[in-house]
Amino acid sequence: MLLCLRFQRIRGHLLSQGDNVAIQASAQQQAALLELQQHDTALLQCAHKRAIVPEIALIADLEVKLSALELKLVAIKTEISDLSLNQAKADNDVQQVVGRAKKDQERIDSGAITSAKEIEALQHEIGSLAKRQAELEDIELGIMMQLDDAKSVQNELEHEKSAVVQQIEANVAVRDETLAQIDAQARELTVQREAVAITIDAELLNLYDKVRSDLGGVGAALLHRGSCQGCHIALDATEIDRIRHLPAESVVRCEECRRILVRTAESGL
Repeated sequence: MLLCLRFQRIRGHLLSQGDNVAIQASAQQQAALLELQQHDTALLQCAHKRAIVPEIALIADLEVKLSALELKLVAIKTEISDLSLNQAKADNDVQQVVGRAKKDQERIDSGAITSAKEIEALQHEIGSLAKRQAELEDIELGIMMQLDDAKSVQNELEHEKSAVVQQIEANVAVRDETLAQIDAQARELTVQREAVAITIDAELLNLYDKVRSDLGGVGAALLHRGSCQGCHIALDATEIDRIRHLPAESVVRCEECRRILVRTAESGL
């Protein structure tokens, strides 16, 4: 294990030496990388802030709730439609029974029927129809009560839906305003970044961008008192001594994280 770690350190050291030989840049240009990194870090923070705007998650939850309410509304409206048809049918059944009983009574009242037996039969039928009418009216009343309950549920759902829609609209307004502010900040940072980037030699800038892409957005770091501020690991004495004797134009890489190390008066060399 120790041999493996030692090999990795030696390999990193050799790679660092190769990089330093390959790329040369003035101390001013290397220092400009730190300013560029500040802008890039701020842009990453903007992207992170944009992704975690609280209203985004709130809106998503509210939209799920709204979808559920709309499904319930479809179901209750279907139920109301079915109950309305059932009520109409029940009312029609009642009217048919009432009409038949009325005709029987009219026949009796007309005096056209003289047979006592036939009159008795009609009276018996009228009595049966009255019972049937009562049964049908009870059925219709039950349907009407179910219909009233269903309409009450519909009203509650409509009210809840309206409240959710208002919440969504309010959160969308806040979200859009927050995103607009973040985007405005990002645009300003991009302009500032470009102003710095154009002052840096293309070869150095390409290296920085590649390292930044490979290592989570940080391509250059300050060498501060013998420690890399990119990975926050202290360089060993041998590496510090090697860097101390390098020309100011030599581009140094951290042997641990491979980021570009920028030397300043605070580097402790």
